[in-house]
Amino acid sequence: MGLWLLLIAVALLLLWCRREAPLVLGTFNIQTFPHAKTDREAVAAALAELDADALAVQEIRDLGAFQATLDRASALAGRRYAAVLTPSCRGNKQGRLHVGVVYDTARLELADFRALSKGDSCPAGQAPGLVASLRAGDGRKLALASVHFTPNGNERSFRERQGQWKWLTSILPALREELGAEVVVGGDFNSTGYDDETSAERRFIDELVAEQGLQLPTGALGCSMYWKPDPKKPRWEPSLLDHVLAPKDMSFGTPETLGMCAALACEVQSSEPEVMRRVSDHCPVRIELHE
Repeated sequence: MGLWLLLIAVALLLLWCRREAPLVLGTFNIQTFPHAKTDREAVAAALAELDADALAVQEIRDLGAFQATLDRASALAGRRYAAVLTPSCRGNKQGRLHVGVVYDTARLELADFRALSKGDSCPAGQAPGLVASLRAGDGRKLALASVHFTPNGNERSFRERQGQWKWLTSILPALREELGAEVVVGGDFNSTGYDDETSAERRFIDELVAEQGLQLPTGALGCSMYWKPDPKKPRWEPSLLDHVLAPKDMSFGTPETLGMCAALACEVQSSEPEVMRRVSDHCPVRIELHE
């Protein structure tokens, strides 16, 4: 009897070892990548530290430079990163940027991808976005979308983001049916004031997410970026703009914010964080997807 129990235990252990590890997802707004002060090696190191199987990225300007940086991040992390990107439907003074999804080809196969919003200007109520359909080695399917909502803290921008939240949450059921997979959204939602539980934007987001049967597992993060509210004052404040949005019944681990957000513990700074210029004003965010 003891031998049989031992054999069963060994068999279970072997099955457990052959199971795919949890997928690690992330999101990272790599500020106007690259601009004149971007340190590409530092960006590669930040991506390697994130060590995600798939991540949403925003504000990519030079596609060739980005792929070269992904190649460097792959070497640092022991990954094989590739990216699918689409031009943003929102232009700015820096030119046309891109949003997209990065994935490790050693863990995930790309089935398809497409833009969520197209054209030189975003349709009313929509935001730049891309969705990629991915398949893991054990057959698990996942659709990861990347979005970039309207920035700024004024009332007009808040109203635009309200429309974008409503648009995004309204299209998720159809995307799920189209792609045959659960849809997880990562991105820069520019949720100004979300770290203040009394803010109108926080209340709006939390109520809409609950109404739509969704969850925001990153909502408890301390921050995901730094900014300087008053140009005349030496004060850099943390804010929580970057999130992962998913169906309520999906299971996630504890989210983490990396880079300067982790190093500075999301505390107010009296001088500009050194990596803001070299890497980004946003921090990489990572989270494990459990079965």
